[in-house]
Amino acid sequence: MTTTTALPSHLPLEGIEAGQGPALVLLHGAGVDLDLWAPQIPAFATHFRVIALNLSGHGRSPMVSGGVPAMADAVMDTLTALGIQRAAVIGLSLGGMVALEIASRWPDRVTHLIMAEAVPYVAATPLGQRLMEAAILPLRLIPPHWLAKLPAKSMGAETEEAGLYVKTALAKMTAANTHRILRDALRYDGRKRLSQITMPTLVMVGAANPATHARARVAANGIPGALFEVVPNAGHILNRDAATYFTERCLAFLQTPTTVGGSAPSC
Repeated sequence: MTTTTALPSHLPLEGIEAGQGPALVLLHGAGVDLDLWAPQIPAFATHFRVIALNLSGHGRSPMVSGGVPAMADAVMDTLTALGIQRAAVIGLSLGGMVALEIASRWPDRVTHLIMAEAVPYVAATPLGQRLMEAAILPLRLIPPHWLAKLPAKSMGAETEEAGLYVKTALAKMTAANTHRILRDALRYDGRKRLSQITMPTLVMVGAANPATHARARVAANGIPGALFEVVPNAGHILNRDAATYFTERCLAFLQTPTTVGGSAPSC
C-alpha cells in the first residue's frame, strides 16, 4: 500500500508526496484537486518521488494574482522549497497549461512534459475571449455544489467513477474561486511558449472529447518533436476514464531519453 505524506503547511501550495526516486509533479485541472491522481499515484510512486499539488485557488492553496503564469510561479516556488531541482511534469487541462508555462520558462528543470486534455489557449481571438468571459459570468453566483448536480458527461467524464470524483471535488470549491480560475484559463495564451519546449513531450486527448483536439494539436505541432495521441474510450477526465492505459502510457513515456541536463529518470 502506498504511503502518502502531506507537504509542510508553510509551502506556497498544499500537496502530498509519495515514493522515492526522480521527482514527478502532478498538476490537476480547474475545479478539482490533487485527488484526481489517486488512480496513478501508487504505480508512479514505485518509480518516482511523486509530488501532487493543489493549484492556486484549490483546496488550501491560496489564490494568486497573475493567472496561469503566477500559478506556475507558485509551483516552482514549492518545488524549490522542497529542494527539487529537476522533475517530470504531468498536467491535465488547466494543469497542462501550468505545466506548459513551467516547461517553457524553466526548461533546465523539467525532464519530461505530459499534457493531458490540455490546450495552449482557449479563445483564439480577443473577441472570442470576451464572449467566453461573458458566458462564465453567472458562475460567480452559482454555488459549485449546484453544478455538481449536472450529468457527469457535461463535465467531461465518460465513466461513472470519473463523474463521481468530479462532482465530489467540484462541490468543495467556492463560486468566486471557480469563476476566477476559469477566467484565468480563458485569458491564457501559451502559443508563443511552444517553440521554447526542449524536453520530450507527449500530448494526449480523449477520443470522446473532440472539443480539445484541434487546439491540443496546435500544442503538439508547435513543440519540437512532441507526440500526439488520441486515447479511446476517454473524455476530458482522461486519467480516470482510461486509468490503466494512462498510467502505463505515462510510465513508458517517462523512460524517453533526454539530453536536458542529463539522462532521463529510470523507471
